[in-house]
Parts: sequence; C-alpha cells; structure tokens
Amino acid sequence: MRRVFGISGGMIAAIQLATSAGMLAVSAGKADAGDALPADLQACASIFDPVGMPSGTDGADGHEYTFQNRSLPPAPNPPFLYRCHLGGFALRFNGVTKVPDWVAEDIVPEEVGSGAERSDDFFVDKTLPEGYSALLSHYKHSGYDRGHQAPAGDFSARQDLMDETFVLSNMGPQVGACFNQGIWRELETAIRNLLPTRPRLIVFTGPIFSGPLKTVDDVKAERQAKAAKVANPPPTTPAAITPQSPATGQPAPPASSATEVKPADASAVATGSVAIPTAFFKIVYAVEEQRAMAFRFKNEARCKTSYAAEEFRTTIDAIEEDTGFDFLAALSARRQTILERQISPFWTW
Repeated sequence: MRRVFGISGGMIAAIQLATSAGMLAVSAGKADAGDALPADLQACASIFDPVGMPSGTDGADGHEYTFQNRSLPPAPNPPFLYRCHLGGFALRFNGVTKVPDWVAEDIVPEEVGSGAERSDDFFVDKTLPEGYSALLSHYKHSGYDRGHQAPAGDFSARQDLMDETFVLSNMGPQVGACFNQGIWRELETAIRNLLPTRPRLIVFTGPIFSGPLKTVDDVKAERQAKAAKVANPPPTTPAAITPQSPATGQPAPPASSATEVKPADASAVATGSVAIPTAFFKIVYAVEEQRAMAFRFKNEARCKTSYAAEEFRTTIDAIEEDTGFDFLAALSARRQTILERQISPFWTW
C-alpha cells in the first residue's frame, strides 16, 4: 500500500478540496503501462519504450494535501501536466508543489561529451498555465539551490538540451553545500561514467515528501521572524527591591508591562510557493543489461559522506511506496519483482 503524496500517518488531517465547498476537485486518470502516452509526451516516446511511463496517483490527483502553515493550497485544474523537452527528458509537473513528481531521461553516449557550455540561465516554461510554475523569486533568498532533476551534464554534447535543463519545472529546492553541490552532483557524475560499459541508461529522478508540505516561503517567514526577535528583544528592567503593599505588608502584584514584543507569525505566509522535498530519489535502469539500482538521499547536507555509501541505496519498491508511482511498469511482472525488491550492490551489475 502506498502512502498518499504529502501525507503520513499521525499528521494533521489532509485538506480536501471539494466542489460542495465551492472549490475545485479534479481526478486525473491513472496512466497504466498499457495505455498510450499522453499527447504531451509523444515526442519523448523513445524514453519510455523500454520501461513504460510511471503510473499511479498522488496528492495532486485528488487534491489531498496538508500544508505546514495549514493554509488552503491553490487548486490548479488539471492538478498536473506532462511535458517533453526536445525529446531528451520528460516530466510530470505538479501544479501544487511546483516541483516535478518525476523526471525521465534517456542517457546515451552521443549526448554526453563536450561542446555545450553551461549557461545557468534559469527560465519559466511559458507553455505552463499561469500560476503553475515556480518562479525565480521563489528561490531567491530561500537558502535552497535550484536543483536539477535531469542534470545539465547529461546533455553536455547538445547545447539545446543542456540549455533546456534550466527550465524551472526541472528543478526542486535542494540544500546546496554538501548536497546539491556535493554528494548529489557526485552521484550524477558516477551515473554518466557508466556509459562506456552500459551504453544506454533510463533514469527517473524526483522528490519524496513526508508529512505536511513546507514551502520556501515558510522558510523565509521563519527567518524573518527570527531576525525580528533578535532586532527587537523583550524589554528588560534592572533588579530592584520588591515593593510591599502598605495595607498588608506583603509584596505588591507586579505592574503590567507596557509593551510586549512578539515575533512575526511564521505561519501567515502565502501557499503559492515551492514545496521543499524531504528527500530525492534516483532510479537507474541499464537497458541492455536489464539491471537497475535505486537511491534515496535526504535533502540535507552530508559533507563527509560518500554518495556510494550503503545508506543511500534502497529498493525501487520502497521508492514506489514513498511516492505512489509504479516504475518500470512495461517490464514483465517477473522482471519487476526481481529488480524492485532487491538493493543492488553498487555498480557491480
């Protein structure tokens, strides 16, 4: 049984957006392995031919979310959209979290090499409806990197595709130092280094959310509240002899403070921001060898840990449980069972 995206047991009850309350409720159809690809993914059909498109549902399908600030999340219609980028990578973009639910890419030697130059020109996908995409302003001063899901380096021999990876719908908020700029980048490099002996890799990357969704706006508000508290500490008074009541000879009740300084309310923030994943996953499938590996990294700094550490390897079944999606759905049931239940030894396949 898979958990509903963005919700875990024991947490605050999920927010249900219902038509009876005058709000939008949309149910997106489940895309099973045997179904035709959505029209928006037809140009990326070659990516999914060996393994199928991920199928399943998450919180976007039924609009069931719990936000940390308990505010009502925006309700886009439809809740998610598919996009194919120049045939090189495809994604399912979540209109509530403003983070892709998954990104799929086909990594081949002819697109990994030299010739392309990294632009760092991040941009909004203009084909998405207004209000869907993350914005540059969301990430500004958030303390989080705009973390590529399909890495720019996977298309270092194609300038058009490398430039396309900087679309904001290919990003997720990632801790920068010692994660996005450390072990996560090292993992991406290690995957590319497989190409000389494994000439075609299908890679799925995406976020994992646990519990109420926390946004980058929540983080900014918490930081502002802390700064306000430091800048405006509660007033203090010098020690003094406690006055006594002339009538009773007992200590008189203290006078009320004239002013009480309170920090800003960190929960009073907008909900149209980018949700911060608890963790990120990668599933790597070698097409010719028909072997797979799965990784799960918490979205946190790990400065002195190798990306190859055993703690980061997991099963595809575990990722499916966390995300609600079924990966490698086009493989036979027997092959899925073999590949998805085991933790593969590191790069020994």
